[in-house]
Amino acid sequence: MKVLFLLKSGKTPSSRIRMLDLLPLLREKGIEPDVEILSGSFWKRRKLFKKAKDYPVTVLQKRLLSMFDFHELRKNAKRLVFDFDDAIYYKNASCSPDPADYESSTRKGKFKRTVAGSDLIMAANNVLAGKVREFDKSVPVEIIPSSVDVGSFVAKADYNLSSPPVVGWIGTKSTLRYLELISSAFTELRSKRDFVLRVISDEPYRQEGINIEFVRWSLENQNTGLGKFDIGIMPLSGDPFSEGKASYKLLQYLAAGVPSVCSPVGMNSEVAGNGEYCLTASDNGQFASQMLKLLDNCELRRNLGLKGRKFVEREYGLEVVASRLAEVLLKSQ
Repeated sequence: MKVLFLLKSGKTPSSRIRMLDLLPLLREKGIEPDVEILSGSFWKRRKLFKKAKDYPVTVLQKRLLSMFDFHELRKNAKRLVFDFDDAIYYKNASCSPDPADYESSTRKGKFKRTVAGSDLIMAANNVLAGKVREFDKSVPVEIIPSSVDVGSFVAKADYNLSSPPVVGWIGTKSTLRYLELISSAFTELRSKRDFVLRVISDEPYRQEGINIEFVRWSLENQNTGLGKFDIGIMPLSGDPFSEGKASYKLLQYLAAGVPSVCSPVGMNSEVAGNGEYCLTASDNGQFASQMLKLLDNCELRRNLGLKGRKFVEREYGLEVVASRLAEVLLKSQ
């Protein structure tokens, strides 16, 4: 079956993770994908939307279009599927404690129009799927998690600590604020143990009194570097936007066999599995104590690391997600 995929950008992480990485496997499963990037040109978009007439299914990935653009796409698409992996119906105001800071009538209006005008919604987790149902109970929703290429990560082989131990985090500069959220946890841990905070990002993180090592992000650094963490961390604030996150940082740590600590927010709680695959921490004190617990217990580190990698491979691996996506698309025609 031919499927037209409309992506915001070929460089957007969600497009790579949720669509581009899966294309070879989709071809093996009966999907013939054509990928197009949504142009900034009005006339090029008109031409592209008309192209949808030639496909039984068109997938719009994460982009909330203007009323006119969406009308044009809907008019031409035989079956329209919308895919998303973030709380795009809110403003990204994390870590604001005021719920009003996340509200956006424009975003909600576009999202509601997109949901109502689609034949199927593909959401990355239960939180996002639940929000779709709040807006429109009549539109079918399927949960398609973000995929992880487990085989591309150099798995952690030795659970003895580095000297000094490495507490690691990966993310973009826009999410460095989540590290600031637990800055006092780093200070508390540093008062008890020597460690280095290794940050893989496109911009450094700075905190007085903490030994920080900055590694500029690249796909190679990501795939080889994560396994060198002794502990991975994924702090989040408990706000409406963060609750919709697809836990991708955490899945990456687990795919590399890295024992981790996360905030039990949204999908993170599901991935942690009541401490079976990852420890959880709800505040700075708990983050400090859980990191210390891992530093002091090699067997716990090994157990979480090995079980976590197997869990991600079983539930979120490329083959698993591609099979699920192909099944959903083939049924949607």
